[in-house]
Amino acid sequence: MSEHTPALARGASVKLTGALKNYTGGQAEVDVEAGRTVRETVTALGIPPAIVALVLVNDVYKPKDYVLQEGDVVRLLMVVGGGSDR
Repeated sequence: MSEHTPALARGASVKLTGALKNYTGGQAEVDVEAGRTVRETVTALGIPPAIVALVLVNDVYKPKDYVLQEGDVVRLLMVVGGGSDR
């Protein structure tokens, strides 16, 4: 690597399930920058933060204001609605 080639910063990985994949063109996993909040990251992916019901970072619950660290694996779960009122 030449002295003018920056080292690649290791980011975080976001894993999506179900309808959340519609926002990433069907991709189930997206690499993102560390240093942003989950809310900022979700918004940058085009996902409305309000539809994200649960954020797990490295299999531990985190709020949407958690700042992503290098190597984090984020799993997003969507709000689920429906059912019958009979």
